[in-house]
Amino acid sequence: MSEQNHAGFAIASCLNKNGVNKIFTLCGGHISPILVGCEKLDIEIIQVRDEATTVFAADAVSRITDSVGVAVVTAGPGVTNTVTAVKNAQMAQSPLVLFGGAAATLLKGKGSLQDIDQLSLFKKYVKKAVSVKRVRDIVPVVQNALNEAKSGVPGPIFIELPIDLLYPEEDIRKEFSNKLSKNGFFNKIKYWYVNKYLNDLFSKKSSSIAILENKNFSLNQKKIDQAALKIVKAKKPVFICGNQVTQNKGYLSMFRKSLKKLQVPTFTSGMARGCFNNKHDFFYRHNRRHALKNADVIVALGVPLDFRLNYGFSFNREAEYVAINKSKNDLILNKKPDLSILGDPAVIMHEIGKIINAPNCNEWKNELKDLNKKRENEILNDSSAIYDKVNPIYLCKKINELKSNESIIVADGGDFVGTASYVINPNHPLEWLDPGPFGTLGVGGGFAIGAKSSFPHKEVWILYGDGASAYSLAEFDTMCRHSLPVIAIVGNDASWQQIAREQKSMLGSNIGTKLEFTSYEKVVEGYGGVGYFIDNQNDIETIIKAAKKDAANGLPVLINVHLSKTDFRKGSISV
Repeated sequence: MSEQNHAGFAIASCLNKNGVNKIFTLCGGHISPILVGCEKLDIEIIQVRDEATTVFAADAVSRITDSVGVAVVTAGPGVTNTVTAVKNAQMAQSPLVLFGGAAATLLKGKGSLQDIDQLSLFKKYVKKAVSVKRVRDIVPVVQNALNEAKSGVPGPIFIELPIDLLYPEEDIRKEFSNKLSKNGFFNKIKYWYVNKYLNDLFSKKSSSIAILENKNFSLNQKKIDQAALKIVKAKKPVFICGNQVTQNKGYLSMFRKSLKKLQVPTFTSGMARGCFNNKHDFFYRHNRRHALKNADVIVALGVPLDFRLNYGFSFNREAEYVAINKSKNDLILNKKPDLSILGDPAVIMHEIGKIINAPNCNEWKNELKDLNKKRENEILNDSSAIYDKVNPIYLCKKINELKSNESIIVADGGDFVGTASYVINPNHPLEWLDPGPFGTLGVGGGFAIGAKSSFPHKEVWILYGDGASAYSLAEFDTMCRHSLPVIAIVGNDASWQQIAREQKSMLGSNIGTKLEFTSYEKVVEGYGGVGYFIDNQNDIETIIKAAKKDAANGLPVLINVHLSKTDFRKGSISV
């Protein structure tokens, strides 16, 4: 049998032409032809241990590269296992394509193995959910999915591929022929109907599905000029940057140059972390609430006013609010802007940077700089506190010092990761991966697999809470099999501490929040990686340096660190 004798080859060819060089999967009979087709075209196939990981890994690829991430899972439970990860990608506006296997078209609704209504399940969680009906439609559907995932507001696409479209035509005809009898009038009608159906299913005539072009946002020069005027006249302006500023990789460098020129006090969140760092004197990490409460012009760049910005309640009521966003809904979420611009914030800020210079706001910048420095000193002082086990702030400080200049940080947890966000700084754009607004635990293994497979030369660090780590510890098996040497740090305080702290003080009980000081490092050793244990912070530097050497030699590493419980993030629970 030729490798071109089934639809898996056509799918692989389409992916290859669109620059997709890897897929993430967990095997299943419904999808085997896709995997074989990708193998024939040298598309890397990374086989993980949980279907949710396939989507998390594809999500990471779509965020930090210019490629659309691709996940391939089998029918039924294979598909349903991805739902949370798909919703997480939708809310983070990550462009990816999920292929799901399905029962044969003729057998849907008849009790076939793993047959459920997958489209209804996904239609609210993706930009588009489509089931392919004929072999000739596969390539245009896949091409449109790759285009649409990145077009407009980026997001996930779900493609359902029934098993009878994927396997060789002769095998499918033989399978149905064996099930049918030609004896008797009604059986002959059934036989005729099935063959007519299969003739249409495998017909060589051209598809009627048109290829859609990528949709680009038009520029509203009048509104751009209005925004520029507000910014240049401001005495206390503030920029808030979100995920959307990094989505257009072609404009990311120009966006950063524009903000460097404008020198407006800037705060970042999500994927925007790393666009600016301590070398940029207009960038601040702390006291964002103070800045928003006292600003006279606030510009939200690709970030909605959701819980992360206190629904806009922290804004100065007298400030002029400018929203620039790809999403019509996010433009007006929770607060009506004085000026709203629908479009790509990276492109629009580049246009604004071409027509104005920096506003006169040095006094304002110095005020925020002093507050930022004061908070940095407070955190530095907290890092020197001595506890019975390891001070989590001190641990994060050492990680920040010892990580390489090119390091991708994956955040998967609550309290420990929240602490790390105050201390650990990505050095460059596209080097920070957190779940996004859905706050999903369990992203760690998949995000790290996607990141390391995309950038083998970079260190990839997972910052795990001990609770969150259990969701994807099995993916160390994947990392070992595929030679993806990631370094994971488990901040182990034997508790779901972010919940426990507030639950105890508010309700008088920490029921349901207790864990054990589990030996997570031994689990990783069992999968073939390297494990370390720390309960004395004097050992941190030595062990992290050893872990870096192990990773450089191709071995995935996990460091299990026993943390002391602190009140550093008291009152930080988000609901």
